[in-house]
Amino acid sequence: MTLTEECKRYIAKYLGESPEANKYCFTDTTATTVQYWSVIDEEMWGSTLDAVTMIVKYEGYSYEDKVNKTGKIDAAKLAEKNGGAPLTDSDLEWIRNNSNAPNKFCYTEVATPAPTPTPTPTPTPTPTPTPPPPTPGPVWEPIPKEECPPKELGYHCLTIVSDPPGAMIFIEDEDTYRLTPETFKIREGVYKIKLTKKGYADYETTVAVYGDRKVKYTLTKLTPAPPAPPIEIEVRKGEVKGYIDVGESRIPRIITVGSVYTFRIRVENPTDGIRATYQVKLTFKGTGDVEGNVYHFYSEKSEPVDPGNGISLYVDVLMPSTALADTRATYILEAELDGWSAVVETGE
Repeated sequence: MTLTEECKRYIAKYLGESPEANKYCFTDTTATTVQYWSVIDEEMWGSTLDAVTMIVKYEGYSYEDKVNKTGKIDAAKLAEKNGGAPLTDSDLEWIRNNSNAPNKFCYTEVATPAPTPTPTPTPTPTPTPTPPPPTPGPVWEPIPKEECPPKELGYHCLTIVSDPPGAMIFIEDEDTYRLTPETFKIREGVYKIKLTKKGYADYETTVAVYGDRKVKYTLTKLTPAPPAPPIEIEVRKGEVKGYIDVGESRIPRIITVGSVYTFRIRVENPTDGIRATYQVKLTFKGTGDVEGNVYHFYSEKSEPVDPGNGISLYVDVLMPSTALADTRATYILEAELDGWSAVVETGE
């Protein structure tokens, strides 16, 4: 059975995006703007396809009102909107094929016209009710800087920077799953901000957002604890030294086949090292039914990094369909750091 029109519209409205008032669409398959939760209550962000897959196949859930967490959306709710039939793999494939331009599924809600009043001797006409305002969007969401200022009325851009960078960002005690520096589209108002970073004291403050703002906070370094392998790895190649912090990447516990996940790895050049360039490799090794499956993903080579400085490298991970034994599989993640001297000796 194919998706009913009611179910398509319900998914677009509550697990999609609204590019303009009263218009609802599926997101691109590469989007990370839909909020949903896993069966273990882990907050996640992804595309319409990611959200529906988590709900239908892995017992996840979401909400019609994600701010107040009301109107729970689970597999039973989607089946109800689909004429009582649970969603199938072919339905998920239909959502995938209708998530990207020019095939993106969209619809516009048209208000039900007010009935024509029955003529009466009273000459006073019955007033037409004022249509309700469009449902407000999320309180905040990460966006690229080039999309600032936002087009939506009542929203502004808030850029949060920290010294040092790479701090986890919480807004109103909610984990944004983003690291500094980061830019958010956010409704007007006053918000509680918390930054956390391993080795530094938590930083808590409030910020008033009534226009585009950029704020910078300096974190206080704590007495460092001894490194605990395998989170920190020291790599030596000749005189080149480097440390990577896998914990900074905010590694997701669940990865959907066919969706791109970007891992952010922090690389530090120690003060006793030399000027060097770095590259990070992530290796996924299969276990159980997929033992023997190995996938490698690499970052770009970095710009030269001076001793005592660091740099964030990004690794795009796209697991192929061959990574699955059936509908899910477990992999062990290993990280490697390679480096090359960026020092050029001059001759006489």
